[in-house]
Amino acid sequence: MSSRGDKLIFGLGNPILSDDSLGIRVVERLRDEHRDNGVVFETGSIGGFRILDVINGFKEVVFVDSTPGENPGTFKKLGLEDLSHSWHLTSPHTINLYTAIDLGKKLGMKMPEDIRIYVMEVNPNQEFGEELSDEVKKNIDSFVEFIKKEELGG
Repeated sequence: MSSRGDKLIFGLGNPILSDDSLGIRVVERLRDEHRDNGVVFETGSIGGFRILDVINGFKEVVFVDSTPGENPGTFKKLGLEDLSHSWHLTSPHTINLYTAIDLGKKLGMKMPEDIRIYVMEVNPNQEFGEELSDEVKKNIDSFVEFIKKEELGG
């Protein structure tokens, strides 16, 4: 058992970039409702190599994030294998999640045995601000309930 817990639910996003804050908001709600169940809830605006320090030592990791898409408000559950063909790099200094975890294993870090990702599609043209778009506002409760049912037993 990790000294930090066996399961981490991590909300990704930028709190001042409209719908990009979705992962953070969802995980904060989950944490408020499920504080004492042994699950570790964290949020942040990180990626690439930096994610390795966050997930090192956990058996299970669940990421919650937004993704630009054609159908804002729709959501789904993905596995790490669904990201294996994502080779787009935003800069030469960042890597995708699949590649980061593979590197962590090669470096001898204790990477999670089970990784799941929950994403909601959002409008690709986001603006700075703390207000969620109407599509995301309309679907956030269903998204939270979906994750609760899948990860926290309802």
